[in-house]
Amino acid sequence: MLKRPANNDTTGLAVYPGRPHSLHLASLTLPPLGPRDVSVKVRRVGVCGTDREIIEGKFGTPPPGSTELVLGHEVLGIVDAVGGDVSTISPGDLVSATVRRPDTCPSCLAGQPDMCQSLDYTERGIIGLHGFMADRFVDQVDFIVPVPASLEATAVLLEPLSVVEKAVRQAGLIQRRMAAWHPKTAVVLGAGPIGILGTFLLRSRGLDVFTLARTPAPTPASALVTACGATYVSIRETPFRELASALPNIDVILEATGHGPLAFDAMDLLGNSGVLVWLSIIGGDDQSPLPFASILRGHVLGNKVTVGSVNSGLEDFTAGVADLATFERLWPGLTESMITHRLTLDEASHIGEAVIGSVKTVIEFV
Repeated sequence: MLKRPANNDTTGLAVYPGRPHSLHLASLTLPPLGPRDVSVKVRRVGVCGTDREIIEGKFGTPPPGSTELVLGHEVLGIVDAVGGDVSTISPGDLVSATVRRPDTCPSCLAGQPDMCQSLDYTERGIIGLHGFMADRFVDQVDFIVPVPASLEATAVLLEPLSVVEKAVRQAGLIQRRMAAWHPKTAVVLGAGPIGILGTFLLRSRGLDVFTLARTPAPTPASALVTACGATYVSIRETPFRELASALPNIDVILEATGHGPLAFDAMDLLGNSGVLVWLSIIGGDDQSPLPFASILRGHVLGNKVTVGSVNSGLEDFTAGVADLATFERLWPGLTESMITHRLTLDEASHIGEAVIGSVKTVIEFV
């Protein structure tokens, strides 16, 4: 059990970035409430692979003047106070919050920090700003996302859902190049939370979805995938190339594995006039050989597009709120069942282990 500091404004789960496994409970003094600020009492925070890598010391940047970084970028909370100029949100409202904060590049100034050009942004719980894994936080109302009370059980999943919302939105924007595009078949690479939520989203829009992962069924992830009407495929049993040869034209691929060979296989196996969206990055210096001729020929002759997508904007969070309600209507209780591990803040020293083997771990604050 981690020791709680005394006489603090709020307690947060923090690390010393770059120092592996330095989890501890930190005392934070919250800033005074400004006229456009919102104070939020945290209800629960999701734990993801990014948090685990920060815990392992692989990356993470503390705020200026601090040696500590409070974790957490997937949050659900209840508003407990608002500034004098805030009229759209009231105490008692359920809310989430976006993650990235803008710099001064043209995209950020235009209201799209998720499309930042200079990469000097900050991110709550990741780069240069404390995260949400604390009893309370204060943020500007522009970054606060209202959530209906009916979604209390699932809205902690809003941030990872927003990532795939952006990916699918970007695919649609790209395909405006075509006079007629009616996608029918999609492949999702990876059955972690991003892959599962991407599967739900594409299924809710009527596509036939094939979700690929290493582990053969049955698994908790395979059960979630099949429950929404998608097809779960273990690449240990059916390699991607073998599957693709049996499918119709693959119109959309969402890649969420961080596995280089599979990500580049996707470029080769994408169908004509299709869109591949990469949502992960590869660590290290992968030198895997690639079928350059086939990839280039297919993209040129088949009018294919491969695009990278990272983070998400306020519009994607807003779309995610609507789609969480859609998921519940289509598959009652399914989205909440993604949450397989629940910890208290006092048990949070175990979050590194809990992430491994879970579908989604959350820390409960109230």
